[in-house]
Amino acid sequence: MYEYNHGGNAAFEAGKSNIIDLSANINPLGISQSITDAIIKEVSNSNNYPDNFSTQLRQQIGSFENVNPDWIFCGNGASDIIFRFPRVVQAKKVLVTAPTFSDYQRSANAFGSEIVHYPLTAHYNFTVTNEIIEFIQREEPDLVFICNPNNPTGKLTEVSIIKEILNCCEKLCAKVIVDECFLDFVKHSREYTSKIFLEKYSNLIILKAFTKMFAIPGIRLGYALCTDRALLKNLYFHGPDWSVSNLAQVAGVAALQSAKAFIKETEEYVSKERWRVENGLKQLGFKVFESSANYVFFQSSYSFDLHVELDKKGIRVRSCSNYQGLNDSYYRIAVSTKENNTKVLTTIEEIILIKGIQQN
Repeated sequence: MYEYNHGGNAAFEAGKSNIIDLSANINPLGISQSITDAIIKEVSNSNNYPDNFSTQLRQQIGSFENVNPDWIFCGNGASDIIFRFPRVVQAKKVLVTAPTFSDYQRSANAFGSEIVHYPLTAHYNFTVTNEIIEFIQREEPDLVFICNPNNPTGKLTEVSIIKEILNCCEKLCAKVIVDECFLDFVKHSREYTSKIFLEKYSNLIILKAFTKMFAIPGIRLGYALCTDRALLKNLYFHGPDWSVSNLAQVAGVAALQSAKAFIKETEEYVSKERWRVENGLKQLGFKVFESSANYVFFQSSYSFDLHVELDKKGIRVRSCSNYQGLNDSYYRIAVSTKENNTKVLTTIEEIILIKGIQQN
């Protein structure tokens, strides 16, 4: 039975519309006016079908990413592309890390693939080490998902390890999907992107999305980078036509026209506020696994459920209990506005104080 288990759902829950929702990792700087203006202007064109090949958008992405537009496939969010891949690859076996974004496993399950989990542990701070190479060699998957930085941990995988994975999978005729949807939030992101491997490795697919950085989850827009033209053609075949609306296409073009300055401003803001939230949580007695993304991942040793207690106070955070390899002691909080970040820290402090008095 299908169950919605992502964050960001408070807005459509009865009586929860005013909740401070920190369960989804959306850029706290919000949607830019240029994107809003482009969408409004494009509404009058809604009586026409979209360009199925997102030609203008792919050209804009190509310029932004400094890649050939012919290497780009656009979809209805990164998840749309994720769900096409097991079918495109005809994957009998799919390898995912644990914990990581749940849609990798869901997409594989939907196709009927066997799932193998490479466990990430607290002992190694939930980072991917080169031990994954031996695991891949033993399991011989057809498709490998690497989230970089990982969700929910915010941990980065070194490009040297990505290269080893690509080499190993090339010998196995396996595809490697590197999800970089949160990488633009990372300072010095150029040092961690796998784009440097695109021309050499045709088995590499990089995923990106407009959802988080440009704060447009309701628009649904993502893209894949890959040099394998046959694979890109199959992405079109294994999904509906017109998956990227007119509104989404113009939103993407508008976003990228001023993206560099916006991303730089976001990186600086997120870096400062993430440090403040992580430091505040440490002082409150939580074990924080320092993140490189726009969210904070931590573990609680308190007896109460922080997700439940904060929900009572009008604040929604992400319980990580439904992530493979984690339990209900782990949580993820989005870096938000300064006001919201302060409020969540003071509210947690109040909860700890009240629960401590109750226990005494």
